[in-house]
Amino acid sequence: MKKKVLITGGSGLLAVNWALSIRGDYAVTLILHHKKISLSGVDKDVASLDSLDECSSVLAKHQPDIVIHTAGLANVEECESDPDLAQEVNVDLAKNIAIVCSDQGIKLVHISTDHLFLGDQELATEESITNPVNNYGETKLLGEQQVLENCKDALIVRTNFFCWGAKYHQSFSDFILNKLKKNKQSNLFSDVYFTPILVDELVKKTHQLIDSNAIGIFNIVGSERMSKYEFGIKLAKHFNFDSGLINKISINAKSSLVKRPKDMSLSNKKLCQVLNCEIASFDEQLRTLKEQENKNADNQVVLDIIPYGRHYIDEDDIQAVVDVLRQGAYTGP
Repeated sequence: MKKKVLITGGSGLLAVNWALSIRGDYAVTLILHHKKISLSGVDKDVASLDSLDECSSVLAKHQPDIVIHTAGLANVEECESDPDLAQEVNVDLAKNIAIVCSDQGIKLVHISTDHLFLGDQELATEESITNPVNNYGETKLLGEQQVLENCKDALIVRTNFFCWGAKYHQSFSDFILNKLKKNKQSNLFSDVYFTPILVDELVKKTHQLIDSNAIGIFNIVGSERMSKYEFGIKLAKHFNFDSGLINKISINAKSSLVKRPKDMSLSNKKLCQVLNCEIASFDEQLRTLKEQENKNADNQVVLDIIPYGRHYIDEDDIQAVVDVLRQGAYTGP
């Protein structure tokens, strides 16, 4: 019998791509809220996780072996302008999920971020001193702390991923490729650094850690530190587009943006030592991304719409529109 995996934030890019990656090996359920989608070979449930009781009820209903907690507010600007919402989604929800997973004996994987540091050092380790520069990073750090306090066997994953997006939400790589396809220029930061990893590689390493009963914090990232500009150049060349369409700019020129760390790169040394492995090279990951082009999330996710014959719009429909309008390339440019 297949193990059961429940993924929160079920319509998000990470959740959808995670489900696509493991649906052949696990019985997967996506927990949806405002945005309703369908994905072949994957179960779904529409549920609110707004309270401890609701979290407990949903997990008791589905009885998963593993919970992948991807739900979060990742829009840096929105976290700054609406700190109460950021607290609710990134901290309080993480705490409730952790409490319930601990109570019900469920393995919890909590997805965190690389936005936890001041940004003045390369390749931060799991032991590096955290010092967030914005409310997004602050609330994600508080979420980590709540998970560690309330679920001693939890696995916390710090990462920065890339993947194919869906019709309702493009990824950072989508943002670049869509511009290139239209022969339009892109401006990407040459002084913001990260260690990107393809979702498939992220998922594979995470489940290897689960299988090895790993707990605590792990950086699951690529082995190559690069700027957002360098990422775009490599992406363009790999997909045979004109890399001359990509311009380098400094984040200092974008004074209207909420402050971000300039260096978000993380070290994966601990991961590789524990699993006795290597991460696929960035070129290999780009080859995989290209191979997925015709069978990506955009081609497989069905966005449920108002059925024919229904002549009204409810609050969920309105909220779904608001969610789409709020979304953007959260990890770029």
